[in-house]
Amino acid sequence: MSAAELQVMGNQRAKEDLAGLLQELIELGFSWRAIAHVAHASVPILRKWRMGFPATSEHHRRIAQTVAFCQIASDKYRIEDVAGWLETPLHPEAPTTGLDLLAGDRLDLVLRLASDRWGNPAQVLDEFEPEWRDSYGSAVKVFTAPDGLPGICLVE
Repeated sequence: MSAAELQVMGNQRAKEDLAGLLQELIELGFSWRAIAHVAHASVPILRKWRMGFPATSEHHRRIAQTVAFCQIASDKYRIEDVAGWLETPLHPEAPTTGLDLLAGDRLDLVLRLASDRWGNPAQVLDEFEPEWRDSYGSAVKVFTAPDGLPGICLVE
């Protein structure tokens, strides 16, 4: 599955009712905050959309594309808890998640992770956030002391 194919599928899903798409994401386990992040909207506006208020075509498309990705991740890549998988940090040393990739319009990267083509989330982070190691690095290093116990020191 390519990013272009996912975009086509998302455009097809965008023809559906927005309230129904939002409900589908909620039923998959997404939080309002997570949906708002991907849609580039606020939680209060999501609630208005759910009650029938109109959304821009861009917002509607983003939500539809997220629903389409969830369908692909579940059906093709056998990811059982797509919401949980997307909300999990890609690497222990960075807070970046699959939701961040979707919000950043990097469908190619989230599809690579889902298909396990790379098998190395650090490489995906290198492409998405080249400076992630410096941005999220810790000033503390954990080491094993001569007595066998863990110790910490400041990294300069």
